[in-house]
Amino acid sequence: MRSQWGSLRLHLGSKFLTEWNAPRRWALDQVTPFERTRILDPKPNEKATEHALKLLIEAHPGFAGAKVAQHWAGMIDVTPDAVPVISAVDAVPGFHIATGFSGHGFGIGPGAGKLAADLVTGARPVVDPTPFRFSRYSDGSKIELIGGL
Repeated sequence: MRSQWGSLRLHLGSKFLTEWNAPRRWALDQVTPFERTRILDPKPNEKATEHALKLLIEAHPGFAGAKVAQHWAGMIDVTPDAVPVISAVDAVPGFHIATGFSGHGFGIGPGAGKLAADLVTGARPVVDPTPFRFSRYSDGSKIELIGGL
C-alpha cells in the first residue's frame, strides 16, 4: 500500500494560535474548550476536489462527463496508530475517553460503546481493552502504524 504521508500539508493559521493558547487545565465544574466547539464544520477545499476529479478522469476516462454535485468537508478523529482510544485516563481519576475511530465510528460504535460502558462501570470488559488504552502513547509501548502508513 502506498504511503499517505505525502498528501499531508501543515498549515499554521489563526486557529492554530487560538488552540495553542487554549487552557490546558480547568476545574471539573467549568465549561471546557471542547464544550465550546461542538460542531466542527470546516470549509471544503474545492480546488482539491476539482484536482481529484481531474486525476480520476485521467485514470478512468469514462468519468469525463462527471460533475461535482456538492462539496463537503468534515473532521475525522484519528490516533497516530489508527487504533481508537477507549480507556480511562490515568492522570485524571474517573475520566474516560472513547475517540480516534478514524472514520469508522459508525461501524464499530456499538462495540466501542459497550467497551466504554464496561470500563466506566467496572463491569467485565466485552473485549480485552489493552490495545485501546490511552497510556500506550506514554508507557513505552511500541506504536505500530496500521495499513502501511
